Amino acid sequence: MKTSFCKSTLSIIALSPWIGAGLHASEAVDQAGWPQKVTVTVGDVRTRIDGPKMWTLSGIDFQDRVMASEDSAYGTVFTIRNVGHLGTAHFLDVPGKPGEIEKENVTSIKFFVDGKPVDDFSKLMELGGQSFRMERTSDMRGMQLESSVSLRDDVLIETVHIQATEPMDLQKAHALMYAWTPEAPVGIFGAGAEIKRRTTFLKEGATVAEAVKDMDWAAVFDPEAGKGSVFVVLQKPSNDDVQFLLVDSPGLYRKIALYSLIDQVVPVGWQGTYQSAVGFFSATQADWEQKALQRLAELRAYGAK
Repeated sequence: MKTSFCKSTLSIIALSPWIGAGLHASEAVDQAGWPQKVTVTVGDVRTRIDGPKMWTLSGIDFQDRVMASEDSAYGTVFTIRNVGHLGTAHFLDVPGKPGEIEKENVTSIKFFVDGKPVDDFSKLMELGGQSFRMERTSDMRGMQLESSVSLRDDVLIETVHIQATEPMDLQKAHALMYAWTPEAPVGIFGAGAEIKRRTTFLKEGATVAEAVKDMDWAAVFDPEAGKGSVFVVLQKPSNDDVQFLLVDSPGLYRKIALYSLIDQVVPVGWQGTYQSAVGFFSATQADWEQKALQRLAELRAYGAK
C-alpha cells in the first residue's frame, strides 16, 4: 500500500479560532516559481516540504534517524463517495478528458524562519534556524483549507482548518496523517494519560487497516535505534466523531490518520479545525513506554501555552 502521487484512487502553537481567515474561492495561481523541495532543519528535527505532494510534509527525521517515511503522503485527503481520493498526492482522472487530472488547488504558500518571511524561492531550498513555519491555503471542490506546519523546540505542530462552501458527500476524510517508520515494531495508544492498547506491528504480509476509537494519542518505538515518536491530538471539531485509522503496512510504514467526517454529507457552512503535535524521545526497550508518557505530558503542556 505504498502511496504514490495517485490518480483516483502556527506563533507555533496557536490554538485560537481561525477568525477572519479569508478563505477564498478557487482561483488560478502561477506556481512556476514555487519550490519543489524544501529541506527544513530545526534543532534535532529535519523534515521536508514537497511540491509534487502539493506542498505538504514529506518525512521526519530525529537526530538523523528516519522517524516518518518520506515515501508516503501527509496532509489532508477526502474520500468522495463514488468518486475516489482527492487531496495530498491523491489525484483524480477527469471524466471524458484523457490525461487531465483533478488535484488540490494550492493558492498560496508562505515560509517563515525565526519569525521572518522567506522572500526568495528556488526549486531546491534548505532552511534552518530556531523555528520554522509554513502557512498554506488551498481548495478541493467545495472544501477550502488553511493549514500550517510549525517546528520549534523539537516539536512539530500541524494544523488544518476546513470550511465547506458546497455540500460534499464523503465516505471519510483523513484530516491529518503520519507515516511512521516500518522499523518501529511496537506501539501504544491511549486517551488522556492512560495507555489503553499495546500493539506489535506486522513483520511481513499484507497491509492491515483498522479504526481505533476513543484514543487521542499514539506512540511508536524502534528499539534498534533507541528512538520513538509521540503523536497527540490537540484540537478537533466538537461535531466530528474523530477516530484513528491505523494502517500497518510491513516494510513501508505504520500510518496513523485522523479518521474524520465519516459517512456524511458535509453541509455548506460546516467548518472545523484539527491540530496535532509530534515529539520524539530516546529510550531503551525497558523504559520506552515511560519515556513516551513523559514526552506526551510535555507535548500537552507545550500545546497549552
